[in-house]
Amino acid sequence: MEPLSLDILSEGERALVSAVRIWFRSGTAKAMVPIRLSLAAARIPPEALLPLFALLGVFAADADSGRRLQVERPGAAALGADEQHLLEALGAFQHGEDAAGMDMLDRWLPLVALCMASAAARDLGRVLTEAGVFLPCRSIAYPVAAE
Repeated sequence: MEPLSLDILSEGERALVSAVRIWFRSGTAKAMVPIRLSLAAARIPPEALLPLFALLGVFAADADSGRRLQVERPGAAALGADEQHLLEALGAFQHGEDAAGMDMLDRWLPLVALCMASAAARDLGRVLTEAGVFLPCRSIAYPVAAE
């Protein structure tokens, strides 16, 4: 998979990537203000914090039993492969493609953690949708209608 530049991502996607990177470097307590500012700049409401932190908390709590999520450092210009897969999973949940989203999260999480993470991802997708912030669902091929 060719790394994507952050420049080609939507404002909402960049804000989420920034929030994930900051959270993994600093943790919830130290990262609250910068994450809130990053999300607010992309018109993502504070209601997104709870499902986002719940999702990231599942990854952190389950880091030893699954394959660890690889997150780039804040400020990195390229999107890491795991970050891209996480955005695609969130986009899939937001678009109602729960099976595809779960398949993408399955690369990191065992079943119980996967169920908790998918619930948080669905909630985050709902908050993003209500705020008018839409994540693309790049990896799902939709059938094209015949003309």
